[in-house]
Amino acid sequence: MSILRFFPILLLVIGLLAGFLSGSLAFTRTMVQTYTVTSTSTETKPVTTTLPVTVTSYQTLQRFTTFFVTMRTTLTSTTTSVSTVKTTATLTTTSTTTVVSTVYPAVSGTVLVRDRGSGDKETQPFTLEATSDLKIKITINARANLRYVALWWYLYGVGEDIFYKRGSVDEEQGTFEFYAAAIPPGNWYIRIVSANCNWELTVEKVT
Repeated sequence: MSILRFFPILLLVIGLLAGFLSGSLAFTRTMVQTYTVTSTSTETKPVTTTLPVTVTSYQTLQRFTTFFVTMRTTLTSTTTSVSTVKTTATLTTTSTTTVVSTVYPAVSGTVLVRDRGSGDKETQPFTLEATSDLKIKITINARANLRYVALWWYLYGVGEDIFYKRGSVDEEQGTFEFYAAAIPPGNWYIRIVSANCNWELTVEKVT
């Protein structure tokens, strides 16, 4: 009896609760707003090549139970690469060397040297300005038996220790001619080694 008495009140309460809940669900809504914030940072260095890089991040914030805000942030940065160029420089140095040479004049015309003696001797130097052929003429007068007469001649370059040409006369007297072909330019002299004779020497350039 008591339960039936309160049954209408219970139905009223249930109805009110149902209405309240349905009304609250009917008015629940989700709002989505998008905000775009763009910031740009640039780091400047000596620029050779520029490569843009874009980084996008998303962040979702919840307000209360049904309101959401979506924020989109775009960050643009500049990446700089530097290239190094290697340059090679060539330095040229020019030096000048002055060579001083001594020129020995000829006796006369084509005659370069004329000398005489009775033993060992070196003639005065003579100069060849170009490659030349030489005629060496030697006159020998014996001072003893011809078996003991001898003469040797050697052509040396001035300052050299090794002879370039040579010739000899053994056990004879008279006038003898020798030829030295293709003697290079430079300063030269004749060295005479003799025994038991007097001699005369003429060096002539063959033209």
